[in-house]
Amino acid sequence: MVKEITYESVIDSLKEKLPSLPQILEELVNKLSDPNSNLDNIEDLVEIDQAITTEILKVANKIEFTEPHEDRIVTIHDALHKIGFENAKRISLNVSVLKLMRITKFPRNFCSEQLWQHSLGVAVASSELAEFSNYENPDQAYTCGLIHDIGKLVKIKYSHISFAKEIASAHRKNLDLCDVEKRRNLLRHDYMGYLMMKFWRMPGDLSLTVKWHHTENREDRDDVDSPELHKLIDIVFLANVIINKLKIGYSGHTVIKELSSKFLRSFNLDEENLAQLESNIREKYEQSCPSLLLLEND
Repeated sequence: MVKEITYESVIDSLKEKLPSLPQILEELVNKLSDPNSNLDNIEDLVEIDQAITTEILKVANKIEFTEPHEDRIVTIHDALHKIGFENAKRISLNVSVLKLMRITKFPRNFCSEQLWQHSLGVAVASSELAEFSNYENPDQAYTCGLIHDIGKLVKIKYSHISFAKEIASAHRKNLDLCDVEKRRNLLRHDYMGYLMMKFWRMPGDLSLTVKWHHTENREDRDDVDSPELHKLIDIVFLANVIINKLKIGYSGHTVIKELSSKFLRSFNLDEENLAQLESNIREKYEQSCPSLLLLEND
């Protein structure tokens, strides 16, 4: 008799194999969830992470940040003040998340660079949508967007062969990967990501956003009571749909979700201004700090 595979059994079997949480990530997420955080807070954190320090120094010395004949920047303090708060916090967050992807063995039909670009796209789109919809904390939306697909890393870690078959099935049947998981009663990556967040003791809003990022209907999110949290989940849900539509990166499927008119109205959107918003998001993604788009090549 084949033993049933459950979420709990997967987490239990991977307790010693789960990607370890980068030292800085938990504190960084908390700082970025605090609207009162500042450059000094970020400086205190990045000084303890050599990979982040190296990346920030590299960015600070890129031509777009320096003047002709300017001395090379060698201290993290000077580098942070050169590139600014916005670049500093997002480079720090991206380096931390990218570490998790780099230590995971991906299947041949789904590479870490593709998922990284998709995740970065959803992060940028989530931040833009937060600004567009007057959500109070765009940094929190960015963080949730960047880490929304973390459950896929758990599934790949458990069995990259099985995950490769799921991707192939989604492609063959022209289905959303989440729909494949539902129809075949497979482990869902959104719920697996939620368990990963709990395992890491990450903030509740982040965990629940990961859990429900494929669920459009608020009434189906049975453990979410806060209107603000619903709005955050809506933002990441929409960002994910838009980035898939724009074909930025690859998240395991090519199907574009149709958005209900009710959902679009909740953002004061129709087809025309949605198209303009999508164009703005693509432009913002392409204009993002080059290091965020090229970290995977370092």
